[in-house]
Amino acid sequence: MVNFLLFFACSGLDESTKIGPETMAPLPLLIRASIDLRGVRPSTEELAAVEADGSKVEDYIAQYMEDPRFEGRVSDLYQQIFLTRNDAYLISASSYGLGDEATFAASVGDEVPRIVGRIAAEDLPWTELVTGGWTMANETLATVWPIDYQGPGWQAAKYNDGRPAVGILATNSLWWRYTSTDSNANRKRANAISRTLLCSDYLSRPIEFDRNLNLLDEGAVTDALRTDPACISCHNTLDPIASSLYGFWWYDYTNPREARSYFPEREQRWKDYGNVAPGWYGQPVHSLRDLGQKIAGDSRFVDCAVEQAWELLLRRDRNIADDQTLVTHRNAFLSGGLSLKPLFRSVMADPMYRAADSADDAYTSRKQVTPELLGSMVQDLTGFAWTYGGYDMLRTDASGFLTLAGGADGYAVTEPADSPNTTLVLVQERLAENAAWYVVNQDPSRLFTVDFTETPETGKAAMVAQLQALHWRIFGSRVAADGPEVEAGLELWSDLYTVEPDGKEAWAGVLSVLLRDPDFLFY
Repeated sequence: MVNFLLFFACSGLDESTKIGPETMAPLPLLIRASIDLRGVRPSTEELAAVEADGSKVEDYIAQYMEDPRFEGRVSDLYQQIFLTRNDAYLISASSYGLGDEATFAASVGDEVPRIVGRIAAEDLPWTELVTGGWTMANETLATVWPIDYQGPGWQAAKYNDGRPAVGILATNSLWWRYTSTDSNANRKRANAISRTLLCSDYLSRPIEFDRNLNLLDEGAVTDALRTDPACISCHNTLDPIASSLYGFWWYDYTNPREARSYFPEREQRWKDYGNVAPGWYGQPVHSLRDLGQKIAGDSRFVDCAVEQAWELLLRRDRNIADDQTLVTHRNAFLSGGLSLKPLFRSVMADPMYRAADSADDAYTSRKQVTPELLGSMVQDLTGFAWTYGGYDMLRTDASGFLTLAGGADGYAVTEPADSPNTTLVLVQERLAENAAWYVVNQDPSRLFTVDFTETPETGKAAMVAQLQALHWRIFGSRVAADGPEVEAGLELWSDLYTVEPDGKEAWAGVLSVLLRDPDFLFY
């Protein structure tokens, strides 16, 4: 077991000291790869195979990318980039005659991440993100939006209202997330394109402008955008991108018919809002489809994809020292036809990804699981899915605990936490208790071989074997029959049994403690 306080102490260390110099052993690497690529911990069979032959971890990494869960895992990763999943939008389910707000909001927010997941799973080129003529939809989206959909469940589909083939740039969910006012004139949307596809956020650029400018004077502001050098430095590239997006110019975002449609006849409305011709960094753009092609052909689009994969898999920001290794991963991305799988394989083979903790535990390279990962790991182990009123408690704040558990809601919090806090520990505790109670009562064979009648006096050998099996399955670690982990487990079981002489309740208590261990929270 790992001392919980160690993680709080380590969380304050400088980023450059968090990467250990030694290479991770095969079993911890297997666990890391399985969680990153599938959202679950390895099975006991996979653990045993790599324990016997460490080289098999490479085979499993390749297999994990063909696992059906890989698609959903990539969707969860890239939600951190596009931030489209939200609890509520300007239009509710009731506006479309639907009563299930939870399913509606989850469906809208999932459209863009699921496109990314499908691109990854089917080895499509990354350019499909801005040139594809399809989207992802389920029954809910097919009911409310103009989509040709076959079903069932989440499937590739096509909008049928004449919008161009520009991948995610043609999705309603992206522009429901990134709306615009008349005065903003699509600039927020243009910056969303630059931030997510070029890794260049205009809002992060340092600027100095005339503080005497009256921001309430629309004419003065418009003039400054055209003449003030501080304004021009951003707006001469931002505004032409914004001018390409008027097919999604909705006069009433709360009108359910208006906000679900694309309007080709409005593409020229840029002439009424700033009169800046559509363009892409000095190149004229003649349509939204042309914008998608320009983005796909921009070298920065490739560079950004590499940077994003690096940061998502390492769970840290890129720094200058990473530049050379990113060139290596860029080459792998290009030689792999701009498919995410070769890029992921390259990053996961990097020594930085495989760095182990230092020998003296002075710092750690381990990553904290996100709420989504915590939920998927617990469900895989116990069968328990924490839901309430149709909401996934670890994927929403409307009725759940997403941000309390260290997640990002896309608005107030845009990055998941990388160190534990009090609310995360409380959420983990409640999840562990519910999951443990569920599995011992509903599906004990998932984790247990004892029949819950044994006691240390009548069946100690079976209980010892059970504790060893739980440590192997949950943590991927072998513990000795006479080791401190087993001794602590037996002691805890006995204490719980003294309070309530029920074998199931005692084992549920032991399991809940294991699921709350820091070794389960970090990988």
